[in-house]
Amino acid sequence: MSSASHIHVCICTFNRRDYLKRCLDRLTPQVNSDDMQITVVDNNSTDGTKAFVDSLYSEVQYLFEPCQGLSIARNTGWQTSSSEWIFYLDDDCLPSENLLTNALELIRQFPKIDAFGGPIDAMFETSLPGWLPEGFGNFSMPYSECAEIDTGFIRGGCFLIRRKVLADLGGFDERLGVTGSALQYGEELELQLRMRKKKFRIAYAPSLRVGHYVRAEKLNLRWVLQSEYARRRDKMLFQPIPLAKATLNLLRTLLGRIFWTPVYFGKAFFGRSSGLKKALFQTAQPLAYRLGEWVGVMKGKFGKGISMIA
Repeated sequence: MSSASHIHVCICTFNRRDYLKRCLDRLTPQVNSDDMQITVVDNNSTDGTKAFVDSLYSEVQYLFEPCQGLSIARNTGWQTSSSEWIFYLDDDCLPSENLLTNALELIRQFPKIDAFGGPIDAMFETSLPGWLPEGFGNFSMPYSECAEIDTGFIRGGCFLIRRKVLADLGGFDERLGVTGSALQYGEELELQLRMRKKKFRIAYAPSLRVGHYVRAEKLNLRWVLQSEYARRRDKMLFQPIPLAKATLNLLRTLLGRIFWTPVYFGKAFFGRSSGLKKALFQTAQPLAYRLGEWVGVMKGKFGKGISMIA
């Protein structure tokens, strides 16, 4: 077995056994050669994940990581692997049928690229609420073929990366990323910023397509606004803007709500939108974004903060 083209799939999981089963049922039939391996990193689950994996998937390696945190679990995945390539997939994703074959083809066809990511199609087990925007949960870039990207970021839920890059950079920043049920983000964005600083090359590959379940708890107004706030807050910890600019952005948004809030609620009242929740979302979403931005800048400036790892 040559590690030069060997892919080690790493699926980090926390109390999502039902979703994990759908992912593994689609993925395990694709492991048809010594060039592929799957590891589940159990991040302190309490739903019987170990017994479930051991009983149904003898070909899947199981690792237990008791220290809570997605970045910690991801680092455990690459640190315990000897493969050249680590392929991170979310436990609630649904891989395309030829995902691993396509991944192998990419690393052989583009030997100078250090990381690949692909499109993510949102999947819903219930109908999408009308107040949410069209395309909610989807991710794609405007390329029909594999293309190196100098700006923008690929997503961590479908992230193929050289192990050497992770080792050189110290892996994911363990102060970032989801921890249990706490909404924290930014770990894969921060890693890609460090990659570009060190001249590592990143590409978007349409052939690495996966589905991704948008779980029911994410389809409520409170969660969407909290997520919007947390994403912007955490990005400011490692890619901040000046405090004066963050303050001005927040004040502009607050003033803008004075004009736009009556417009949104007027449309709801006269039946030209999907109702009260859509008006609330349209009003509160920009505020959540800018408030997260301002809090993140303030935290980085006056709190403990998070600086780029050299």
